[in-house]
Amino acid sequence: MFKSAIKLAGLFMLLVLSFIYTDSVFDSARKNDPVMKEILNYKTKNDTLGVEPIIKNDEMIIGYSGIVVNEDESYKNMKNNNHFDENMLVFNDSLPKKSITKTYDYYIKKGNPSKKNVALIFKVKDSYTADTLLKYVAKNNIKINIFIDGEFLQQNISSAFSMVNLNCEIYNLGFNEKYQKNFIDTTNNLIESITLKDANFCLFENKKDEEKKLCSKKKMYSLLPSVINPSISQLKNSLDKGQMIAYDASLYDYTTFSLMINTIISRGYKIVGLSDLIKE
Repeated sequence: MFKSAIKLAGLFMLLVLSFIYTDSVFDSARKNDPVMKEILNYKTKNDTLGVEPIIKNDEMIIGYSGIVVNEDESYKNMKNNNHFDENMLVFNDSLPKKSITKTYDYYIKKGNPSKKNVALIFKVKDSYTADTLLKYVAKNNIKINIFIDGEFLQQNISSAFSMVNLNCEIYNLGFNEKYQKNFIDTTNNLIESITLKDANFCLFENKKDEEKKLCSKKKMYSLLPSVINPSISQLKNSLDKGQMIAYDASLYDYTTFSLMINTIISRGYKIVGLSDLIKE
């Protein structure tokens, strides 16, 4: 019995070594293939790695992804034709090592800084404010992000549908502007049933670590804009890539709405949803 076990172990080891050798020979042959050599040469010259976020204590300006050639999939595409074709290359995203897909523990101060994009955020807590804001959004045909109070939302579902119809993105402002364990899921579920998208952002004007912890547990990103209720002159001075510009819709001077939009666009910035801005 003991000898049989030794023989079986020996055969198994021989089989494993045979597989390793075969794989090594195949890998060596593939790397010496002219097509693979051209793929690897292109990869060396053109791969762009992800850029890491800027982190200071508990605050983050998110990084952004690069793009790299997937040599194996690219080789599979080209091997039958036996020649290199740039149009048949396969690419993968290269995320930062400290990716927001892996952590929800920071206050995000700015979005993706690689593009000249900004996001407009409005806090909505009452029906008059909601109706007024939506009139100006419709007139200017612009995408904004609305953080809606949970108590108001429960009594004004129709307003939320109007926001969606105007291509607004809707997120959770909390219940009476406070993120509470008993209400955060209720409001999120209601928003997601209307928008069919994740309600994955919390909004803060000041740091509230306990509420941030709750948001983190729910896999929601905590946003902490540095530009809050700016005048037009302040807006001009604060525009930057990835900037979040937040307003309290009940305090906003709507006579400046079109001027606000023109100020941003005239300086070459694109106004986008948070789903685009907070994306690596």
